[in-house]
Amino acid sequence: MVHPDLMGIFINWFPMLLLIAVWVFFLRRVQGGKGYLTQYQKDCMALTERQVIALEKIAAALDKQNS
Repeated sequence: MVHPDLMGIFINWFPMLLLIAVWVFFLRRVQGGKGYLTQYQKDCMALTERQVIALEKIAAALDKQNS
């Protein structure tokens, strides 16, 4: 049987421990570790890379035109 004082400590600290666990979980998700990337995030990254390439080509064409 669990000692009543220990049970009281656990009941009092459980919400704080749960809050810390949830915070750590979300912190790890936000950091964007490679294992956590969803397909949507990968698609967005690929689209952004294609847009950067297209913008670089446009900038190069404008520089060439203005030269």
